[in-house]
Amino acid sequence: MKSIILIAPVFLLASCASHPPKKIVVVPAVEPSRSVRSIAAVRVPEQVREYRFGRYVDPGDRSVMHEEHPAYRIERTSRWNLRPDQTVALPTSLSVASAASTPVSNDAVVAEINKQKAATKAVTDQAATLYQRLSGLSEVLGQTQQMAKQNLLLQRDIAALKDRLNAMEKELRDKPTGSVGRPAPAPEENW
Repeated sequence: MKSIILIAPVFLLASCASHPPKKIVVVPAVEPSRSVRSIAAVRVPEQVREYRFGRYVDPGDRSVMHEEHPAYRIERTSRWNLRPDQTVALPTSLSVASAASTPVSNDAVVAEINKQKAATKAVTDQAATLYQRLSGLSEVLGQTQQMAKQNLLLQRDIAALKDRLNAMEKELRDKPTGSVGRPAPAPEENW
């Protein structure tokens, strides 16, 4: 699950970088100073509705009763009218074909596009480096887990050997010391 989360940004960044750059079309303004004929052509007014209520008990304070009165609610706030007026026509000197074929002559726009390309390339390169390091860390983590398992097995073996050694030492201490230089006969020899 963690690997999916870590790899997902790499694919997202790669997919963002794979789109061809879009052409920027600079369209000159129609007229710099033009008076507005009507406000409705530019701005949609807000819509207010009146609601009438009869007597009711205030839900916030049960000891208060409201008498019949109107309540006003703004249903839709005012906003800009983005639908073009049907009577407005574009100047004859400007057409869609000529606007699409005009090259970008603004050096600031070109510089900004180049700056964005460089930033995108840097982010993509960093993502690739991060992915390589993460895959290396995954391998090291797997090796560390194997070593930890082996270490645990070795510690268990050492503990078992210590227990065995302690049992043998105790057995040697508990044996009678009757014959000084001679070991006790094995039980199989006494039959």
